[in-house]
Amino acid sequence: MTAPSIAAGALSELGRTALICARAWAVRLGLRPDETKPRAIAVGLFTLGTGLSMGLLLLAGPTLVTDTVRAQTLTIEAQTPDLSSEIASLARIGAYTPKHYDVAPGDTLLSVFAHLGIHDSQALAYVDEVPQLKPFLALQPGQHIASGVGASGELEYLRLYLEGSRSTEAKTIELSRIGRELVSDVLPFTFATMETLVSGTAAEGLTATAKSLSIPDNVADQLLEVWDGADDPTRALAAGSTVRLIYEKKYADGRFVKNGQLLAAQIISPDKTVHEAFWFSDGEKAGSFYTLDGRSASQTFLRVPLDIKDVSSEFAPLRRHPVTGQLRPHNGTDLRAPQGSRILAAADGRVTRVAFERRGYGNYVQIDHGLGRTTLYAHMQRVQKGIRPGVLVKKGQLIGLVGRTGLATGPHLHYELMIDGVQINPATADLPDTENLSAYQLAQLRSLAQPLQSLFEDAAKKEGLPSPEKLLAESRARAETEEADAAKDPADRVRLRPVSMDIKASPVQLGGAK
Repeated sequence: MTAPSIAAGALSELGRTALICARAWAVRLGLRPDETKPRAIAVGLFTLGTGLSMGLLLLAGPTLVTDTVRAQTLTIEAQTPDLSSEIASLARIGAYTPKHYDVAPGDTLLSVFAHLGIHDSQALAYVDEVPQLKPFLALQPGQHIASGVGASGELEYLRLYLEGSRSTEAKTIELSRIGRELVSDVLPFTFATMETLVSGTAAEGLTATAKSLSIPDNVADQLLEVWDGADDPTRALAAGSTVRLIYEKKYADGRFVKNGQLLAAQIISPDKTVHEAFWFSDGEKAGSFYTLDGRSASQTFLRVPLDIKDVSSEFAPLRRHPVTGQLRPHNGTDLRAPQGSRILAAADGRVTRVAFERRGYGNYVQIDHGLGRTTLYAHMQRVQKGIRPGVLVKKGQLIGLVGRTGLATGPHLHYELMIDGVQINPATADLPDTENLSAYQLAQLRSLAQPLQSLFEDAAKKEGLPSPEKLLAESRARAETEEADAAKDPADRVRLRPVSMDIKASPVQLGGAK
């Protein structure tokens, strides 16, 4: 209990005692308590008692005088550290100018320093000494460099951004100055990217279209590689076509660096034919463009254009013809197969010739695949209905049946592949053979393509043009109807089992056209 509370209790008790005494004195004096003013008397007694009590407390109670606290000062000597370099380093923060540069063909580190306004012999010598900075000595065109340059040309930092074939291989090689010292580091890095849509009406040809729609040069170059073959909408881009592209813009340190990968391309011709392709990479192999049914958008070839794989073949610079007995080059490939086997188009292309030669190819079809590549299919039993000059065919499409028409001694397919007019062996030729996607990869592609399709749909809606998805659905329906009509021919319903052949058997007995 505190001293103030003790004093308050004592005063309260003294007051009650004074009141009782006042009442007792009133009775002794012959006064009635209810007619007197005992409280007034009590107040007087209380005041007197209070004065006497305070005097007793001051004499008998504990002293209330505050003790004096004595302060003692201690002096400790401390050695001040040398912070001059750190202070100088801090003073330079914000005093340099950020600069960026894209490496051009023929550039060296010295020329890059000159472009950036860097005059720092110490930094040049340091690059020569440190192994992990060697990429600065082997610069490649297109690489991006960010730097910080002081007022007098001293180097504050220098970063080289390196992109690998996989996103996990991307990194930055960094040289920086801390105080008076130079340090180096290699850090993982990924560019910040933003998807950009270009949509508009094509001019006559891709060059004019790229200029009118402000399509970056490297994006236009990628567009040329999307469709590789005869059915390529970019090779003869018609005026009035709709062109839509989605590509990456890449940023580093909050600054635009360059235009990156073309992600999706859509070209709709004036006759409403839709060409559409999406970029896909599973992170293990180099990426490519595919349609949403998992087919490669670029042209690929079947080395054996038959639905029967057990065949024998020969491509010979000189052989004896089995019918005429003459020695002459056999610049095609004879593929043995039973009568009526299905012959397939080796790649996407346009039919250029359908004819018959009694003393040569017999019934044959010639297809132009673009880029100087053509194929020829001879000795057919018959040509598939609807296959005629000018018709576009798809890879794997039925174009005829195996026969022995023309100059042949047995049923087989005489198959020729020509590049720039030169006949080559399709079994060993260096042909584009990008595989179609697996079911799992196709699911990944469709998931990635969905937001890109939405951008295409939104663009069409804003432009007041038909929905691309609706146009594609109508195109698929027409194709299915045509296939159903073609399948009504009884000859198309022949089902053949693979037949094993002796690969070593000589094809001399088969014959061949030319």
